[in-house]
Amino acid sequence: MKYIKQIFIAVMMLGATSCSEFLEYQPSTEVSPDVAFESLDNAKATLVGAYDQLSSPYFDGLYVPIMNDVMGEDLMINSDNNWGWFVSVYQMEMLANYQWVTNPWAVGYKVIYDANMIIHNTPNIPKATESEKAELIAQAKALRAYCYLHLIQMYADSYHKAPEGDGVILRTIPAAAEDEDFGRASTQEVYDQIIEDLSYAVENMTESDYKGFLDQRGAQALLARTYLLTENWEKASEYAEQAYTGLSLMTVEEMWGGFMLFDNNPEAIFYLDYTRTDNNIYLSLPSFYWPEYGYSSIRADEVFLDKFDDADIRKGFFTFYEPIDADNYLILKFGHNEALGNAHMIKIRASEMYLIKAEAEAELGNDEAAIEAVYEVMKRANGGAVKPTASGEELVNVILEERRRELFGEGFRWFDIKRRNQAFVREGQHWAKWNFGPEDNDYYRLTFPIPQGEIDSNTEINEENQNQGY
Repeated sequence: MKYIKQIFIAVMMLGATSCSEFLEYQPSTEVSPDVAFESLDNAKATLVGAYDQLSSPYFDGLYVPIMNDVMGEDLMINSDNNWGWFVSVYQMEMLANYQWVTNPWAVGYKVIYDANMIIHNTPNIPKATESEKAELIAQAKALRAYCYLHLIQMYADSYHKAPEGDGVILRTIPAAAEDEDFGRASTQEVYDQIIEDLSYAVENMTESDYKGFLDQRGAQALLARTYLLTENWEKASEYAEQAYTGLSLMTVEEMWGGFMLFDNNPEAIFYLDYTRTDNNIYLSLPSFYWPEYGYSSIRADEVFLDKFDDADIRKGFFTFYEPIDADNYLILKFGHNEALGNAHMIKIRASEMYLIKAEAEAELGNDEAAIEAVYEVMKRANGGAVKPTASGEELVNVILEERRRELFGEGFRWFDIKRRNQAFVREGQHWAKWNFGPEDNDYYRLTFPIPQGEIDSNTEINEENQNQGY
């Protein structure tokens, strides 16, 4: 754990990148814990600081969602004019000291540290009521669980493959420099902690109209994701339904409006809320997706476009415009809102919950319930969509294909391939092609290495604890 502790005081150089930048991880609050938790308002400000860290471009504000899609087979990094960003990720040629590996680990654990500080210190806040304390702790636990869900999927084998295998470092108390190091907890232990945190959050949070923070509905949605990952189909279906009940899906007009503004959107459960003054500008999702005004280096593969019916409005998210790119399809799903890089980045929405419900019910053999759930998403996007008639494994595949069409670009494909233990096949216009299955040696590429800095600094982790292939 020394590596994680050092990020609070050290300046880290970004490795293996074309940009000669330095990245410094600052504490989310510059005041001491005594002051940060001397009042409920101060403690809430600390929570705001933790969300600021979450939205860092080096974690959930850019790296995690983009890597999740370019590590799949539907989207790609342009082979030229890519400025060096995410190229090795797309090529699936990673090393333990690359910035794509080290930065999400460092920032993710920084947010976890902030959450642990809130959880540990909130019981002693003077003049706060017990219910106020419980809700603040619940918000911090939901945030901690959210980060661990990312880390366990990135840096450990899937639950399906190895529930008792090496997971990630599990810290539930604030770590001081002199504290003992922790090794890798098992994947099962990490998921057990995530479920415990989210269960507490559901019981102690209420629903909020503002979706820039996780609330009770957000915790229910994260539980649905967690149970999907751990293949607890009954619980996945139960919590997905709780999360979407009372919400409407985006209308056709709202879909055409793109995914840059989610205020008052009926489908939003949680989003990262950027303003003109604090957005990441060039290091933002629209900068990499929108055809102009940014890096604009992400493209769609033609094989993926063939998965959309011509009447599907989501096919309108793709365009071929030769003056910008004479070879590949541009993506219009994520645009700038009034200023370069400004966008509310969607993280959880109702459509995903319908698809979780559908997949879980199909796995349970409840074909009718599964079909009704997936058809809600299909018919919204395509007025002429035909209700599926498949069953069993064929129905599961129908749902997974709809998941690809609905959620592309939102940061799911890498994790979906991995959790389903699917073969990985890149073809079409991809310039970094792969074809391997779960039994092939190359399957290790779907799991990131533990950062080298962690191995070098942590007395409880050594090269023998590194992930396969690295």
